[in-house]
Amino acid sequence: MSGLSIDRRVLDEVMSGVLEVSRGLFEEGLVKSTFGVVSARVPDTDYVVITPSGFRKERVAKENLVVVDLEGKVVQGRLRPSSETPMHVYVHKRIPEARCVVHTHSPMATVFAILEMDMPCLTTEQAHAFEGRVPVVRNYSYPGTTKVEELESIVEALKKSKVALLRKHGVITYGESYNEALDNAIVVEDLARSAIFALLLGKPQELTEKDIEYMREFKRTRYGQRPSK
Repeated sequence: MSGLSIDRRVLDEVMSGVLEVSRGLFEEGLVKSTFGVVSARVPDTDYVVITPSGFRKERVAKENLVVVDLEGKVVQGRLRPSSETPMHVYVHKRIPEARCVVHTHSPMATVFAILEMDMPCLTTEQAHAFEGRVPVVRNYSYPGTTKVEELESIVEALKKSKVALLRKHGVITYGESYNEALDNAIVVEDLARSAIFALLLGKPQELTEKDIEYMREFKRTRYGQRPSK
């Protein structure tokens, strides 16, 4: 393990999760060419597994993945990590529950990033998934930014809804599990598509705070499976 104090089995599980999400993004059409990034925190450590720079996500293998510390320094791997490593490790550091972080340039959601426009909350599905608007991070200069104030702006946006739009660039989201991170990336793209069509065809009204609060409570008390008493 090159001196790393990580259980090999645990690291292997994290790498498998990163690959599963990477391939899921490709299969859903959310990443093209070599764009997009997936990272995951190794549980109970200060290490992150991240996809390498310049690799197609459907072709990445375990031996291509890179392990970095929370400062972005490579501690294992032969390849250069993603150019977005500073953003990913900052999110993992500032949001400990972020098990997996995903960055895409998915086309419909990126339309709102191009326009520097928050994605309006037009459906109960969006209220359920993200509890309101999807915010655009306007305090964002360029891909690969290392400016702390910009990275902090990204974190603050993610804390609101687990997904955010990067000005003129794309989407970043996280999940407390691999499945949640992938689902968030899929859902925000579907919601963006619906929102764009609605805005083209009419003047849709956003959900009210009362509507959003209802969906928040609905999700908390009535949605999904609950342990039987």
